[in-house]
Amino acid sequence: MLDHRHEDLVAAAVVPAVTVVLEGRSICHRISLHKHGSYQSFAKALRRMFGEGGDHDVDDKDLDLSNAVPGHLIAYEDMENDLLLAGDLNWK
Repeated sequence: MLDHRHEDLVAAAVVPAVTVVLEGRSICHRISLHKHGSYQSFAKALRRMFGEGGDHDVDDKDLDLSNAVPGHLIAYEDMENDLLLAGDLNWK
């Protein structure tokens, strides 16, 4: 158990939590990317955060960033302030 806590602390220092904002809402959420091992896991977390209404019948195996939050694209802003689609790069 102690090893996992140590790994979480090290990972949190290397990969800080990110702020997730759903366009059109004034509330945002923080998510720790190091707690997710894949885009599918991240998509599942986004669905739990923002998935009100819409198609919740998507099987976990079919869930990905393209359908995590129905009607929205998952993008991020890089260090140069460019807006990029999430999922274009390898998860690691």
